[in-house]
Amino acid sequence: MERENSWQYLTSMGLELRRGWQLLADRYSLPIIHSGLPALAGYSIDSQNSLAYKTLITQQMLKRGFLAGSSCYLSLAHTSHIVALYLEVLDSVFSLIQECESGRPVEDLLDGPICHSGFKRLN
Repeated sequence: MERENSWQYLTSMGLELRRGWQLLADRYSLPIIHSGLPALAGYSIDSQNSLAYKTLITQQMLKRGFLAGSSCYLSLAHTSHIVALYLEVLDSVFSLIQECESGRPVEDLLDGPICHSGFKRLN
């Protein structure tokens, strides 16, 4: 760990990821809220449809080959190249969310139920 300076690398990559999220949010005029430490970064879209958007992000990213949601636990395997590819794919998802904020029903884009908020019993 000390040889790799992992804490510095993960912090740097997390800040790069946050900058990318913010740039996409700004491009599509979406208000986002960042959370967590840079190495355990997350965000949410500040909207009444935030859980539906979180579900849409996961669904659309899976369709595009990324197991991704609205948070990322970075590792040494995350490179700038991987983050750039991820953000390139996420761009089209943020575009969809902007359409929904402009009136397109998000429910029409979802293939399943909206995710739950937090942890709670399901029965």
